Amino acid sequence: MTEKQQQILSSAQKLFALEGVAAVSTARIAKEAGVSEALIFRHFGNKQQLAEAVVKAGLAAKSSMINGALHSPDPVTLVRAVLSIPVGVAEASDQFLPWVAHLRAVRESGMGISSDSFVRERLVWAVSEIGHGRPEAVAYTIERVLDQAVELGFAGEEDEANNLCLGLRELLINE
Repeated sequence: MTEKQQQILSSAQKLFALEGVAAVSTARIAKEAGVSEALIFRHFGNKQQLAEAVVKAGLAAKSSMINGALHSPDPVTLVRAVLSIPVGVAEASDQFLPWVAHLRAVRESGMGISSDSFVRERLVWAVSEIGHGRPEAVAYTIERVLDQAVELGFAGEEDEANNLCLGLRELLINE
């Protein structure tokens, strides 16, 4: 990706995360990125394709953040680490911005929520090892709670985000 493409993508992520896809025009993204609107169309085709690029980059950022927590050989430690990710979103909001932009773009465009297969695999393994029935459904729930908690933390609702994660931890590993 060229420097200009990265500027456009970063600006789109920022604006989509803060305001949503529908509320932001390509002209506004261009202004934020310091490029012409025509350059957006040349590099990304249209706003929908730019939103798709935001979704792809956001999923990669999300997977990268979660990946570090997935290498524990102990399933309880793994679940605890994954559900601790949203803690401190407000202090590191720039780091979580691609993840939040991804979520908003997916929701507003009607794209299906996708998951990194390694993330899902490790969560299913951990939940199964802990002894819960229907580990695929529980792993899906963990991912959706993470998404919701990250969005809440990003919006300044840290207590609500922490309560979601703590509640799920209590249900999963009784802590």
